[in-house]
Amino acid sequence: MIDFQTNTISDSLAVVAVSGKLDEMTRSYFFQCISDTFNGECKQVIVDCSGLGLLGSSGLASLLMARKYARKEGGRIYLTHVNSTIAEVLERTNLNKLFSIYPSTTGLLEIIRSGKLAHA
Repeated sequence: MIDFQTNTISDSLAVVAVSGKLDEMTRSYFFQCISDTFNGECKQVIVDCSGLGLLGSSGLASLLMARKYARKEGGRIYLTHVNSTIAEVLERTNLNKLFSIYPSTTGLLEIIRSGKLAHA
């Protein structure tokens, strides 16, 4: 089971809070949510992982697909509130090098609003 709550911050920025398990059963739903968020002007999506309990191999694949889609649309995906278990999975697969990961959504929003966000 997975749940998403999308909060549009501005035309170009949205936060998607993910709760539950991101695995084989939920990956297409996750990708659909992310691709729907990158509509029109939205170019930055923050995925708040504070409620994410499990990230399976299919979930990793869906994160990669979402990243590829975002880049195709000229956008970026940021991850926040990544717990230690999920951080370890991202590190073991070297995906931590592909995603910009921040400790908190509020902190990242402050960086974005200040204009001091470095794009890797």
